[in-house]
Amino acid sequence: MARYRWTTESTVELEARSSVHPVHASVSTLSGEANVTVSGDSLDVSGASGFVEMEVDELKSGKRLEDMALRKVLDAKKFPSIRYELISVDGGPGSFKLKGALTFHGTTREFEEEVTARVEGGKLVVEGAHEFNIEDWGVKAPKILSLQVYPDVKIKARLVGQE
Repeated sequence: MARYRWTTESTVELEARSSVHPVHASVSTLSGEANVTVSGDSLDVSGASGFVEMEVDELKSGKRLEDMALRKVLDAKKFPSIRYELISVDGGPGSFKLKGALTFHGTTREFEEEVTARVEGGKLVVEGAHEFNIEDWGVKAPKILSLQVYPDVKIKARLVGQE
């Protein structure tokens, strides 16, 4: 089984809608790893494990007021990180169903999601997306001046791991 650590090529993007314009934030400073068996360009996911973690303070929208409001509503000082832990994985050869636990704002919830995964140039590349309602984690959708952010958020991840 090979261990792949997430590199700076990895990104997590958040998308939300608001009363004024779409809200985008991203982070590329991630920690974590995936442990999976690789045979040539094929993945054997039996016994696979892994996690990805990011610091809330690293989420950036490029808009100072939105970043400040995001950190405040997420209570970054009390809940400084967001973590996804893989529970199980099925499927193949390129499409997989992951079951995992997301810990966000002090609450952990499990969910399943389809992702793609492949070995490309000796690196493990995992891509997927998930939509959730932040209020399910006890987070009230923020209001920034006249901008009301809606609670439905889409997370898109592109994780690139180096052995």
